[in-house]
Amino acid sequence: MKIFPNIPFADAKDDRRQGEQAFTMVEIAIAIGVIGFALVAVIGILPAGMNVQKDNREDTTISEDAPLFIDAIRNGGAYTNNFGLDYLTNYVESITVYSNNNGSLTVLSSNSGFNMGTEIVGLLSTPEPLSVTTSNFIFARAIVKALGGAAVQQNGANQVTAFRYQMDVEIVPYVNIAPDATAFNNYAYGSPDYIARSNRWMEVNPNANPSPAPEPVNIPLGMGTLAYSLFDVRLKFSWPVLPNGNVGPGRQTYRSLVASELISPANSQFNGAFLWYFQPQLYTNQNTLPND
Repeated sequence: MKIFPNIPFADAKDDRRQGEQAFTMVEIAIAIGVIGFALVAVIGILPAGMNVQKDNREDTTISEDAPLFIDAIRNGGAYTNNFGLDYLTNYVESITVYSNNNGSLTVLSSNSGFNMGTEIVGLLSTPEPLSVTTSNFIFARAIVKALGGAAVQQNGANQVTAFRYQMDVEIVPYVNIAPDATAFNNYAYGSPDYIARSNRWMEVNPNANPSPAPEPVNIPLGMGTLAYSLFDVRLKFSWPVLPNGNVGPGRQTYRSLVASELISPANSQFNGAFLWYFQPQLYTNQNTLPND
C-alpha cells in the first residue's frame, strides 16, 4: 500500500490553479479594439436605418390618406356630413387655388379656418377649363396634417411636430372627341354634316360667358354636358412640409377617373371661392307595391 505524504492546504490550492490562465492586458486591449470597430460600424449604419424607417412610415401614411381624399372628392360634398368628414377641419390647414400660366403661379383664392368638410371637398374639387394645356392649368394646393400616425398627433394636436404634407389636386375634363367631330365650320351651312357637328359642338363646348362663375356653372342644357361628364382626378403628394414652408423630397401621385356631373350648387362659395361637387352615385332600394 502506497502512502502519500500530507499536502498542506495552501499547496493544494496552488496545485489546482496550475492549469488556469488569465487574459493579458494586450489581449484585453485587442478585444476592446475589435468591439470598438464593430460599434463604430453599427453606429454608422443606425442613422441610415432610422431614415429608412421614417421614409417607410411617411410612405405608408400617404398611401392611407390618399384613398380617403379620392373617395371624398368622388362622392361629392353635398353628402359630406353624412359621410362624417367634418373631422377634416382638424387636419386641412389651408387650401389655395392656383392658375399656372407657363410656370407662373397666380393665386385665385386662399382659404383656411374651415368649419365643415363640405368646404374642404368643394375647394379641392375645383375643375379646370376645357382649354387646359400642359402650360396653362388650374389646381388646388392643400397643406394637410397627416390623418394617420401617432395618437398624440391626432385631432390637431402637436401642430409643431405633426407630419405635414402638400397635396395638389387637378380635376381635368376628359375629352375624348376627334377634332373633326365638332368642326362644323368645315362643312356647308345647313348640310347634314354641318348640323351633326354643330350639335356635337354644343354638347362639348360650354357657354362662352358663364358669368359670374367659371365654366361649367350655369351652362344651358345640352352645352358642355358631354365634355363635363368624365374627369381625370389627379392627386400629387409632396412631403414633408417644413416649418419654413419648404417641401421635402417625398413624392407620390394618385389618379382616378370619375364619371359624374360636376356642378356648383347655386354658385356655392366659401370666402368668395366657388365650391364644386361631383354628383354622388347613390342607389336605393324601391319598395314594390303588392299589385306591381
